[in-house]
Amino acid sequence: MKQMALIANSRHELQYRLDVYQSIPGDKMPKSVTPEGLRKLGVYAGAAGFWLDKSRTKNITDDGAGVTVSALVTGKSYEDDFDSDGVIYEYPTSNRPSTYDQSRVQATKTAGLLKLPIFVIIKPTSNSTKRDVFLGWIEGWDDKSKTFLIIFGLTPPKDIPTGIDDDDDPFIFTSSKKSESSKSKNSRKRKFRFKILRRYQNVCMVCSLTVLQLLTATHIRPLTKFGSDDVRNGLLLCQLHHKAFKADLFGINPSTLQIKYRVEGPNKNQLKITIDDLSHLLRKPHTKALTWHWKQWASKNKLSLSSAEAEN
Repeated sequence: MKQMALIANSRHELQYRLDVYQSIPGDKMPKSVTPEGLRKLGVYAGAAGFWLDKSRTKNITDDGAGVTVSALVTGKSYEDDFDSDGVIYEYPTSNRPSTYDQSRVQATKTAGLLKLPIFVIIKPTSNSTKRDVFLGWIEGWDDKSKTFLIIFGLTPPKDIPTGIDDDDDPFIFTSSKKSESSKSKNSRKRKFRFKILRRYQNVCMVCSLTVLQLLTATHIRPLTKFGSDDVRNGLLLCQLHHKAFKADLFGINPSTLQIKYRVEGPNKNQLKITIDDLSHLLRKPHTKALTWHWKQWASKNKLSLSSAEAEN
């Protein structure tokens, strides 16, 4: 009986949030509202980070902890991970007891599991009197890098989000090259970046750099060669080594996972690579993707596969 009530309350909250967003004037996202207007709508309380109206949402969960209602985007830390299609949102850190921030992180995960949208609010400029408001859906999270993937739109994602990627799923190696809107392209790129960051724990896999803004999700088989966005077709590299990989300055032996270099250079030291192989990774790229790239790399360097393995 209680479970049925929770489900009914969750559906009621979903409709409430959709109705609230539709009630805001405008037919495009984002919509523009004053802070006072947002408070009257019951979706904002002026606090940074995640906000939840516990009095209204406590009846949605078993523990009465409530569900996140809105998220405020502030500062320059989101410049590279925010646009009109979505945001990679960092877990909140405040001066309050750690349990306060943890409860808001959990309440946001709950919003994802229940497929409830949250209102993502941003101040467009420093002197803006109104706030841009997006309707966002939690599509994933990562406790290691402490980030959420939030995608903007009026409809929920197809799948219930989780904190992991399943390596037992069939590997999707290729995708047909189709024309797509800039919105869907940006959304796809953000999902791929988020999943790569989560899989490889926010570290460049060949030099151990951990600065989030300098890390790039790199396709092993590129999209221009009909590569897919399967997370196992990806590497996490800093910007320097992303460019080096794309320029074929190094390859990865799929059998040994050793990093190999061109005979004519540049060598390991010149490229500032500090790791000899990828065996340290808890979760590794798919062998099929590495094999495809290895064949391309050996061919461009005019090496047989056997001689390429013997180099360096």
